[in-house]
Amino acid sequence: MLNAWRPITWYLSIGLDGLPDNEKSRRFAFNVIMLAGFGAALGYGAFYALYDFDGLRVAWIAAFACTSIILLPLVAIRSLRLALFLGLAVGIWVFTTLSYFLGAGTGLYLYLNIALLAALVVNGKENLTDTIVFCVACIVAMVISAVYFQEPSGIVVVDPRFQLLVLLTVVVAMPLIIAFGVMTLSFRVARAEEALAAEHARSEALLDNLLPAEIAMRLKSSPGSVIADELPEVTILFADIVDFTPRASSMPPDDLVKFLNWVFTEFDRLTEQFGLEKIKTIGDAYMVAAGLPTARPDHAQVIADMALAMLDVTARLTAESGQRIEVRIGLHSGAAIAGVIGTQKVFYDVWGDTVNTASRMESHGEAGRIQLTDEMKQRLGTAYTFEPRGSVEIKGKGLVQTYWLTGKA
Repeated sequence: MLNAWRPITWYLSIGLDGLPDNEKSRRFAFNVIMLAGFGAALGYGAFYALYDFDGLRVAWIAAFACTSIILLPLVAIRSLRLALFLGLAVGIWVFTTLSYFLGAGTGLYLYLNIALLAALVVNGKENLTDTIVFCVACIVAMVISAVYFQEPSGIVVVDPRFQLLVLLTVVVAMPLIIAFGVMTLSFRVARAEEALAAEHARSEALLDNLLPAEIAMRLKSSPGSVIADELPEVTILFADIVDFTPRASSMPPDDLVKFLNWVFTEFDRLTEQFGLEKIKTIGDAYMVAAGLPTARPDHAQVIADMALAMLDVTARLTAESGQRIEVRIGLHSGAAIAGVIGTQKVFYDVWGDTVNTASRMESHGEAGRIQLTDEMKQRLGTAYTFEPRGSVEIKGKGLVQTYWLTGKA
């Protein structure tokens, strides 16, 4: 069954490769209509050859129509406009000639409605002048056939019963041909819509992965708008893999990427578990935030829990891999500004003194430890345990009193 459909599938796909979607749809519609026309001409040629074997004039006209129509998709590869003109010319000549031979009572000229439909579907508004010319030509040809060719010419054998039989075939075949064309086109439209829906879903999923869900919704509802929020209370975490530079210089590229993906995938799992927002990775650094884009009262506590869990994860990864994996972690709470930047590769970022201070807490920290400011310690309260580190010189801020977060009370 599949092999039987293969020639039809091949014919319908002639000239489609490399075309843009809108042009591909027009070309496919043209191929469908030509295939339907070929089937109709072939059927009538065989039918009249059996009816009047001695006078094959009508059969030869049908054979000419078959040959012309079946080759037109190849012409369309060079010029769809030329193929449309040729197809229209063949259609008008064939059906007016048949009407002349067999009489208008056969209703054969009504098939020009399919040619008119082809002009509307294939050409449409792309070339309005051609569409109007095609439609006028079809209507004029049908009017001439109906008015001037009412009686058979007498050149071939025709009787009233034969005319009635041909008219019945027109009444039955024309809706079937139109139905075939519409169904074939609708299947293609359905496939295109499915592909479009899948692409849309993929784009939506990608956007949701790049941005917080709330920000993604705002961006989709107001494309091109500036998204910037002033956040009075957030907590920022920076984590950096210790001794990553010498590790990177000694590892093959594939192994290095696999290593980073292995570690950061575990951190991503924690981020999702604690309901936080991963902001970005910068080399071997991992940045996550709490309290944005939606405020939450426990932003400091949940980030502290995340930091402690990261130490547990790196300890487990060390045991599993047999290689020492440690991170420096820095925390700070305060006000910040968050927003979306970029147009091609958009991403959600956070700025402000809070971000800078959290970054300094990490960079001035120690392997396997969580450093935080006195302000962050006060927010956490007595639910956690700390170890004083003393004052640390922070660029742009001077001496800052810091602590190590050691666990939960």
